[in-house]
Amino acid sequence: MGSLTRRGMLLGLAGVLTGALGGCVMGGNGAGASAGRTSPAIWAAVPNAGFDAWAQGFASRAIARGLPAAVVSRAMSSAGYLPEVVVRDRNQTEVKRSLEDYLSIAASDQRVALGRAALAQQGRVLSALEARYGVPAHVVTAVWGLESFYGTRMGDVPVISALATLAYDGRRGEMFENQLTAALRILAAGDISQDRMLGSWA
Repeated sequence: MGSLTRRGMLLGLAGVLTGALGGCVMGGNGAGASAGRTSPAIWAAVPNAGFDAWAQGFASRAIARGLPAAVVSRAMSSAGYLPEVVVRDRNQTEVKRSLEDYLSIAASDQRVALGRAALAQQGRVLSALEARYGVPAHVVTAVWGLESFYGTRMGDVPVISALATLAYDGRRGEMFENQLTAALRILAAGDISQDRMLGSWA
């Protein structure tokens, strides 16, 4: 399985971020995020007729893809347009900093130390994931640390609204529509309720 070193973490993050910067840049709970929760008011949905029309069209497409109509209807009727999500999408740390500068923050001493502990504690699970999917355990651990600081920063943004906002916004519309569809499949499977499906802004 190997150990998580600063070099290993940097290589893992560099590989992920190099691909991510071309399409899906990781965001929200990453290197520069604070541990505290944001004010709930910042994630309040605002009226947006264009978003509402898009949501209706998406619901039809989702049902055509085989998602249960009741799940789609319930999820999309309570989804709202979150302007702060668009603001953050346009101002990501990963885009504003050089890759080298960003990685120096992402692989801080604290994150590497926590990563080593997480790798040791979850070694069996990570080894099983590596065997099944071919992704090295230290890479999975590095991404886990970047995205949620090893589960300590899970986010407080309604996932369905965030993904719907980004899909409607259109900058990476197809990608976020696919992610929204995947999130609805998770709801349809009963793995989590929509009110508990919280995360990063992206």
